[in-house]
Amino acid sequence: MRNNHLFRVMKFGGSSFADEGRMRSVCQWVNRELAHRGPAHRIVCVVSAPTGLTEQYRDTLLGLNAATPDRLIDAGLPLADSIGAVLFAAALHASGLRATVLLGSQIGLRTDLNYTRARLLSVDVRRLADSFQTHDVIVIPGGQASAQETGETTWMGKNSSDLSAIALAAAFGCEEVEICSDVPGVYSCDPNLVADAHLLPTLSYRQAKTMSLCGAKVLHHRGVEYADEHGIRIVCRANHGDFGVGTVIDAHSPFIPAVIPDTRSRAFAGAHDERKRGAAALVQADVPHLSLEGADGDGKLVVTCGFFDSQRFLIEDLGLALKPDDARLLTIAMADGSVSHELVASHVLAGRTLAQHMRHCSQETGNSLLASSRAVPFDRRLAVWGQTEHERHV
Repeated sequence: MRNNHLFRVMKFGGSSFADEGRMRSVCQWVNRELAHRGPAHRIVCVVSAPTGLTEQYRDTLLGLNAATPDRLIDAGLPLADSIGAVLFAAALHASGLRATVLLGSQIGLRTDLNYTRARLLSVDVRRLADSFQTHDVIVIPGGQASAQETGETTWMGKNSSDLSAIALAAAFGCEEVEICSDVPGVYSCDPNLVADAHLLPTLSYRQAKTMSLCGAKVLHHRGVEYADEHGIRIVCRANHGDFGVGTVIDAHSPFIPAVIPDTRSRAFAGAHDERKRGAAALVQADVPHLSLEGADGDGKLVVTCGFFDSQRFLIEDLGLALKPDDARLLTIAMADGSVSHELVASHVLAGRTLAQHMRHCSQETGNSLLASSRAVPFDRRLAVWGQTEHERHV
């Protein structure tokens, strides 16, 4: 692009801003990267909300009105990411960098009007590129966009910061995007459930998307899909310590055995025609799901990834004769590229996950995670109203 700038796009998860010390560490790393790359280097930093803040806003909205319209959710929840972006830009500025923030329609990501899960239609980074005339770093709140038809603020959904970063990297002609989070990459299983889960050094787009759709928490499935379509290599880093690279995702890496428990999945039983109608509605709403048929014809409709009130949508709004089931989805990815699914009762999911990991995955010890800071996190100090947190699916 103009002025021979060299662009780089990074995404920082909410844990990057858990306290002042973590934020200063990230600022120092960005400073070092700019100094190392030279004066023509420019960085787009896509950031998520401080950990827990989006959930606080969602709980506040749904506490006031359990049936809050999706349009209001799109207007409210992205404010948490805006706060993260403003805090990070202020910290970068204090560290000596020329940093600023672009919000909403200024970013150049254009979507449809599918509220709470808006679909990306086009990208125009001219405004963003112009801002680099006077700034070294532009901070972008992840997931925020604007409707191509009306210009109003839209939200591409929970954890869609990955998609924002990948789409901007493609628009700037970057070969790769860097995803920085509290873990340095993708593991063979959730390390919170399986102690000897190990880091996967490489993954294919296909496996990464499959794992994401089945409940892996590291990457957004639509972001991986976009990277595949545009040939953007995804480099996963830690957001602390030495910011080391853990997993690289590209087109050519082979499948690696992995076990993915989806603790946030929701299963529904019912007649075949009712489940088929539900699946069609979920496709229309762009909600990840699977239809699993049992050997005895006792099939289940499974909504994956969480962050969506599937019971309200399918049963209350659509009036489908479906019954919630206690089972959770467990997925096994094999080295030959095959993928199998099973439904496991929630109270035995952890034990079944461990058994499947022992059976299918090597016992190589992964990289140990750095201890998290004990400092009081921003999200507590920025609380809207004090509330007990509940699991919600918006």
